[in-house]
Amino acid sequence: MWGIVMAKRAPEAAQDAEEDGGTSIQIALPDERLRSFVTFYYFVECRGELEDFLYPEWGNVRFKLSGSWWVESRQTRPEMPDTGWLFGPTDRAMKVISRRGATAGFGLTPLGWERFFDVPANDLANRFVPLGDALGIPEQAIQEGLAAHSSDEERTGFFDRLLLNLLDRRPPNSDVAIAIDLALRERPRDVGTLAAAAGLPQAHLLRVAKRVFGFGPKRLLRRQRFLDTLGRIRVSEEPRFEDLRDPEYFDQSHFNHEFREFMGLSPREYRSVPRPLMGQAALVQLQAGIPLSFQLPPPPADAEPWSE
Repeated sequence: MWGIVMAKRAPEAAQDAEEDGGTSIQIALPDERLRSFVTFYYFVECRGELEDFLYPEWGNVRFKLSGSWWVESRQTRPEMPDTGWLFGPTDRAMKVISRRGATAGFGLTPLGWERFFDVPANDLANRFVPLGDALGIPEQAIQEGLAAHSSDEERTGFFDRLLLNLLDRRPPNSDVAIAIDLALRERPRDVGTLAAAAGLPQAHLLRVAKRVFGFGPKRLLRRQRFLDTLGRIRVSEEPRFEDLRDPEYFDQSHFNHEFREFMGLSPREYRSVPRPLMGQAALVQLQAGIPLSFQLPPPPADAEPWSE
């Protein structure tokens, strides 16, 4: 399934579309066997200067195909090298900057992180490191494979083959990770409810949540509550935050505090900041029927709640 945007407008990027220099975004769903582990593939080309921010998200693998791209966290601002980068899950926004260039990559679900990588997710939370051979082959070989294909459709097929091969060689997900994944979809209100739904003691829940999801249960629930609200804001025309915020926020002040915590700016500042990249990303995902990347896709078909 494909979607493409060329200088079109999304609800959250209406004021920026004519200034985005011709940024194009194309996305595709992975092979059906991968959809519990990979959110979608994306291919971005920037024909002019671009500055935006990446929302809090699950893990990602990104490759620079051409030009210059920087991703800036609160700690560092390295230029992305010609080979790949592994991004851990994040609970705060990061800035992305380009002076023309192209990039390709894919998002990972928490179960995808556990299935494909040995490194605990919390070790890379809010961090990104060179990919190396973490996907089973040297990152340079993946870069050469992407360069050898001239179209994004061909690159999608390349990613599918790479990840299906890895899926077959890696051990299955742990029962406890699947239990937390299933319980989290029910939007539990607190850690005790999440632990009960997953059938886990809270100490066990804490260890597995950090390893697979990147954050402890309390932080994870706050993050998911905020991202659910942000997802509604992203696709709403002229959103009134007070109408869209999660009912679990006590009041507007509580929501404003959480917004600044996760985004690094207030809701009012967010409304006025240009979003040429992520605005288009929201539109193309809607057009293609693909959920926003921080929402969990369906769990594996054989997933069952864990019990001791």
